[in-house]
Amino acid sequence: MLSRPRFSILRPRRPSTAGLIVAGLGLASATALAAVVHGPLGVQHASIVYLLPVLAVGMGYGSWLAVATAVISFLLYDFFFVQPLHTFAMAAPEEWLDLLLFLVVATVIGRLSALQLRRRREAELRSAEARAMFAMSRDIATAATALEAAPLLAARLAREAEMARVWIGLGAAIPEERVVADSVAGEPRPPVTSRWLLHSHSADAQPSWSRVREPAIGRAGDRAVDQREARRKAAREGDEPVTVFRIPIEAGGETIGSLWATRHREDPFPGRSHTRLLAAAADQLGQSVIRDRLAAEATAAEVARQSDALKSALLDSVSHDLRTPLAAIRAAAGILMDPDVAVTQEATRVTAGSIDREAERLSRLVRNMLDLGRIEGGALHPSLELYDLADIIEPVVERIRPMLAPSDLEVAVAQNLPAVRADGMFVDQILTNLLENAARYAAGRRIRVSARQARVGRVDLVVEDAGPGVPAAALPHLFERFYRAPRRQGSRVEGGSGIGLAVVRGLAEAMGGSADARQSSLGGLAVVVRLPAEDAEPAERAVEPAVEDAAGGAVEPVGSVEPVGSVEPAVEPARPADAAPSPGPLA
Repeated sequence: MLSRPRFSILRPRRPSTAGLIVAGLGLASATALAAVVHGPLGVQHASIVYLLPVLAVGMGYGSWLAVATAVISFLLYDFFFVQPLHTFAMAAPEEWLDLLLFLVVATVIGRLSALQLRRRREAELRSAEARAMFAMSRDIATAATALEAAPLLAARLAREAEMARVWIGLGAAIPEERVVADSVAGEPRPPVTSRWLLHSHSADAQPSWSRVREPAIGRAGDRAVDQREARRKAAREGDEPVTVFRIPIEAGGETIGSLWATRHREDPFPGRSHTRLLAAAADQLGQSVIRDRLAAEATAAEVARQSDALKSALLDSVSHDLRTPLAAIRAAAGILMDPDVAVTQEATRVTAGSIDREAERLSRLVRNMLDLGRIEGGALHPSLELYDLADIIEPVVERIRPMLAPSDLEVAVAQNLPAVRADGMFVDQILTNLLENAARYAAGRRIRVSARQARVGRVDLVVEDAGPGVPAAALPHLFERFYRAPRRQGSRVEGGSGIGLAVVRGLAEAMGGSADARQSSLGGLAVVVRLPAEDAEPAERAVEPAVEDAAGGAVEPVGSVEPVGSVEPAVEPARPADAAPSPGPLA
């Protein structure tokens, strides 16, 4: 059992067997060499040869063994080579002076060589400690979170601090700690009847250890019995199999958890280097946990801020579009309900049609908002089937055509297009949004709907107009929710809600396609929706009567109306009362 901390670098160590052997062999060799030098060679003062074993022992095994070697060298030289021989008496006073000077020199050399050894060992430990701390800092810095860094830290501490086991628990108190990393995973942790607790008084002070007995209490009723049994068993066996160390993980005065470590009972107590390493690991892990907590709080605050901004943007975007049709509906209904107003049958029909159109406009706005919510929440589940694109385009064009007047509408679908793999309702909604968008911004100018096979496996659906268009810098942002492009100078067209094009891209991507915008060859804006098609060879182009679409492909004109214009995310006017009903909200 360890009774107190020991620091082997700074305290005298018990001479090792190897050191004693080296000292004994060195003294014997020095005595033999002195005999040769003193006898056959005739050198009277051969005591200097005894400095060799003193220096060797001091360099390799520390100062105290070196001092002992110097004293024994003094006695050996006096016994074998100073008259009278084989006694420790001295006949001449100068012999006393010589031997005393030799003893002083030998002691100083032994101490200096030992000091050099200690400094070398300290430098090695400092270097290993610096490398280990750098590696720990890198593990924590490169990990995404403290929980991700904890297993790396536990394994590194077990290796660098020479611990049998290291585990990390997070919790405000020991009974509440949750183990997040263990260097020996899967094995039961040792019973803790007593432990060594590390105290870090300040950043400059050396951490110190104190022994703490584990109280026989716990969260469960049987825990106290288990601990008492473990303590009695340890007392019967004479000691615990391992020594347990606890390093509190604290930051800002708050206890975050504990770093636990064990050493085998026969191993030495952690030295200063290992103690500093454990304390630094606990400090860095605590700071990392606090950083993760602050980052999570900042993320939650940013999410709340963006949510508030989104709500404000939504209200700002749709408030005008909601008020306008509601005001029109109330005005029309008021006319029909006013008993003082004589309304003819024709006027009643016109007013009812106006109410129907405005109600349809509201329905489209609500449907777009619902679709946008499903897109953002990942709740869109398209039912993909093979469709002839012309069969989807024609009904939408016929339904939207009345609201486009007096714009000139061209529909050009290439002949022999391969079937597209899509959801018919999604494509209907995409084309409806794009045409209504163009009807709002093209200001009675030319609009063109075209479809062609761009390459094998893909068909492009293009809606473009001859309106004023949008600035090039705004093109990448057109499909962002609630984004409204800046008005062209002199334009009187009010912006929409900024939802229509966001829904277009979301629906296209849900079907495995894409949508983007570019400048149109007609002078305004072109929106290209790419849809997956059956893998087939490119279809032959139409030769007659055809017009050329914006990408240069021959297309077949299907019909025309009169002008409409540029595009922007928005929701627009409604269909007439007698038009075919548009598809309902997406499933």
